[in-house]
Amino acid sequence: MPHTYADQRSKRTDFWAAFVGWIAINAIVIGVITQLRSQSAGLGASGLLLLANIAVPIVLAFTRRYAALGILVAFGTALSLTVVEGVFFTASDFAGGLTNIPISVGFLVVGLILFGIGAFFPLRAIHRGIR
Repeated sequence: MPHTYADQRSKRTDFWAAFVGWIAINAIVIGVITQLRSQSAGLGASGLLLLANIAVPIVLAFTRRYAALGILVAFGTALSLTVVEGVFFTASDFAGGLTNIPISVGFLVVGLILFGIGAFFPLRAIHRGIR
């Protein structure tokens, strides 16, 4: 049964709670998976995480539309962060980062800062577009 939103604020709350929640829960679960001693347990947990990341937005699309949208936007944000950091990490290799860790870290921090600035405006537009 679909959730009935009372106002614009409840839609935005659902969206941002799902956005932040997806990132936080996945970060915690991935941290736990990396600590598992058994390779088969890690593989199984990774498979369950993958299935959950597919199933949860589908279920939420029928029950809480804006929460599902928040998770999908979090997917896109994580993907674009990966692309941006990949570019900066590769650039750090050409700047001497292969042998100098501080150069690699510096490039990754700069990439994260620039991504944060660049991601602010599309996320703000999405926030304002929820009516």
